[in-house]
Amino acid sequence: METIEKVFNGISRNLDRFAALVILPAVALVVIVDVFLRYVFNSPFIWSLEFNEWMLLMIFALAIPECTRQNGHIRMELVIANLSPRLQALFDTVYVVCGSTVFFLLGRIAWEEFLFNLESYREGLAVTEYVGLPDWGQDLAVLVMCVIMVIYYLLRFVATLVNAKEFSRTEATGMED
Repeated sequence: METIEKVFNGISRNLDRFAALVILPAVALVVIVDVFLRYVFNSPFIWSLEFNEWMLLMIFALAIPECTRQNGHIRMELVIANLSPRLQALFDTVYVVCGSTVFFLLGRIAWEEFLFNLESYREGLAVTEYVGLPDWGQDLAVLVMCVIMVIYYLLRFVATLVNAKEFSRTEATGMED
């Protein structure tokens, strides 16, 4: 179990770093240059909005597993901390069931869309209008995110069943991997 957790911790951490260190600066650079070109030369990039939409989705898809790993989801700590351990475990179980259901269903749709767009791409269709990025790229990013999230939720559920204090070390405990 710990080996699986370490593997997925590494994957989610590296995906998050890639989003933060590569994609986010690229988006910022494109926006800055586009604004400069628009207001100084009245000639903005025609593709910048499309590029930024894609990259913002990629940032979300690559960062959400790390947010979940660090227990960064939104919840009422004041309420949760004052519950008995049994009720906390019940809340964790409900959280895991809801989260894994949402990401499983989203992953199924992403898989179907991925297959459809991949086939369309092979026929010369299903690319973005200006940049020419294949539409299946977004579907693949969402699919990978969903698979990682469902695995995290399953690991968290197992940890809840065996009374583990935390699924993984979080910022709240002050412990780093």
